[in-house]
Amino acid sequence: MRLYLLVVVSVFSLMGSYYSLAQKTAAGWVYAYSFDGNAYDIGPNRVHGQMQGGVAAATDRFGRAGKALSFNGVDGLVRIPFGKEHNLTTSNFAFTVWLYVDKYTPSPLWEALNSSNYSPIFCKTETDTHFQFRFGASDKGFYFDGGEEGASKGLYTKNGVTLVAGKWNMLAVTFNGYVAKYFLNGRLIACENISTTFVQNNQPLIVGCDFPGQASYFSGKMDDFNIWQKFITEEEVREIYAVQSKQPFIPPNITVAPAVVVTKIDTVKAATPIDTARVVVKTKAVIPVDSVPQTKVVVPAQKDESVFEVKKGNKIVLKHVLFVQSKAEFLPESYAELDRLVATLNQNPNVTIEVSGHTDNQGSRELNLKLSEERANKVKDYLVSRGIDTKRINTIGYGPDHPISPNDTEVNRRLNRRVEFEIIQM
Repeated sequence: MRLYLLVVVSVFSLMGSYYSLAQKTAAGWVYAYSFDGNAYDIGPNRVHGQMQGGVAAATDRFGRAGKALSFNGVDGLVRIPFGKEHNLTTSNFAFTVWLYVDKYTPSPLWEALNSSNYSPIFCKTETDTHFQFRFGASDKGFYFDGGEEGASKGLYTKNGVTLVAGKWNMLAVTFNGYVAKYFLNGRLIACENISTTFVQNNQPLIVGCDFPGQASYFSGKMDDFNIWQKFITEEEVREIYAVQSKQPFIPPNITVAPAVVVTKIDTVKAATPIDTARVVVKTKAVIPVDSVPQTKVVVPAQKDESVFEVKKGNKIVLKHVLFVQSKAEFLPESYAELDRLVATLNQNPNVTIEVSGHTDNQGSRELNLKLSEERANKVKDYLVSRGIDTKRINTIGYGPDHPISPNDTEVNRRLNRRVEFEIIQM
């Protein structure tokens, strides 16, 4: 009986934690396509897509029949009819999608990707060579761009990190008007400032095809294609990946009765092996629920994510305090992390910190030292503007002198372009 109650409690606990996490990650959805054998939008706007050509229901990443869509790589696509009433923004947006590439499509050489094999994911145009943006993968990397065909600009990677054919992967791209980031299976793989301005158009979003120039088609399966009207942080991408990597929880049909029926059974042994499996119900007893020992469920304490851990000597990187390239100017997504530091200092009025700025090794060391100091002071100015006493904040700029990662690739150099704070007094 104790085991029965423990199972029931565990089931509902698991169900609650899964759905609360799923609900949290759903915040910011604008358009959501589960691709459960169709192209219905289950997001708030209900802009349904139409399946055209060789698109059919397929088995998803959990082995469930009819819960994904397959594209034949020849003429299959999903057409989502965006226009003036419902459209996609040109900044502060993100796309997440699960992909299973059967094969890459041979196509004329893309100089930016150094490859003639690529797999288009979507393109926001149908009849116009000026597209809002498009997204795809090659066997060498990824691309996300927008503009006029033949003169487009955007984020291109050719670092060899890409989709492995014959395997499900979650791919994400997020853009805030300044910076575009790629994520593969919840891991950041590319980040770059984009100076181009994406121009909104009223063309449909074509999923599974790249129309500008010579049309090419996606060959494989897609699932859970979501469009977000916000810039998604690295933690949020990891959380989305964690949630969507788990098979959706289906709650069992559990009925709680006023009494629990316990059946006593005896095995009747007979002469033949077949007879030994036969059981006979001998007695039944009804036990009131009140008499069943109660199982105490201990919920572990949750870490407070709204503040930083306070411990003397701690050095904490402000991972999401980002700046415009070569400037001491915050990017919009920086303020959530800055406010977290404000809350930490308000909760701990005796704490004094040192804010340090750091750069990569590109360019003049003198200019990098100056820039790193300016960025540290920019953080201090923000904290003071939110009511923190200026005497509690020291600043210093180290330039490229204290790297935490090799300066050999753009991804590693990005880790060195950071602001840290250290608790120097409590």
